[in-house]
Amino acid sequence: MISNTQRRIVNRWYIITLVFLVAIFLPSRFGIEGMNGGFAISFFAGFMVMVGIIVIFVYRSRAKQLDKILSGEEQIALWRYSPEEWIHFVEADHAADKKLKRNLFYTITVISIVVGILLTIVNKDPFVFVIIAGIIFIVAIPALWAPQYRFNKLKNSEAEVLISNKGLIIGKMFHLWIGLGARLDRVKIRTETDPEIITFNYSMPTRTGRQVEEARVPIPRGKYNEAVKIVDYFNSILF
Repeated sequence: MISNTQRRIVNRWYIITLVFLVAIFLPSRFGIEGMNGGFAISFFAGFMVMVGIIVIFVYRSRAKQLDKILSGEEQIALWRYSPEEWIHFVEADHAADKKLKRNLFYTITVISIVVGILLTIVNKDPFVFVIIAGIIFIVAIPALWAPQYRFNKLKNSEAEVLISNKGLIIGKMFHLWIGLGARLDRVKIRTETDPEIITFNYSMPTRTGRQVEEARVPIPRGKYNEAVKIVDYFNSILF
């Protein structure tokens, strides 16, 4: 049974935020002078309280929307899969996600190296390459970690997908395209993949523009005609 994972995140951040709220006052409580680390502890704790408030605000909104989806509000389809279908999809999704992240990493690496060479020539300072190496290292972490995390999460999920007007639940993965400036941009069937899938492309605003996400939903055996109707429905309200 699909559960509200967003609610668990909110509850955890309530506790984390409360802990840091208490930590703000620890230096004065234990007599730690400001110049001996008291200011640093209070500043860091205060910063984490602000982070916690933002996280709680965002995920409370997502949790409420997920509650509505789980209650059946505007539900379009609930698909369940055999263990064989699900693991086949999870492995194919993992391969596609690894390829996407790897290509993105290579692109950023090449651009970073080119920029590093140009800056080194202009500024005649080889330290620029240390900075570039740091950037490449930072980008490499999500490129390597994110696909494996996604794979493990889907592999250990219930073999079911819930499709609604507001978002998707794919196993334990939650995709939401309403609120906070998010929108659904495109929905289509891809028959060249194995298994055949419906792709939901949605985007949300960030400081550098709109961040595009893609949710991939496997089409269960015998559900292709239903999948066509779902895609037609979404496209009718998008365009």
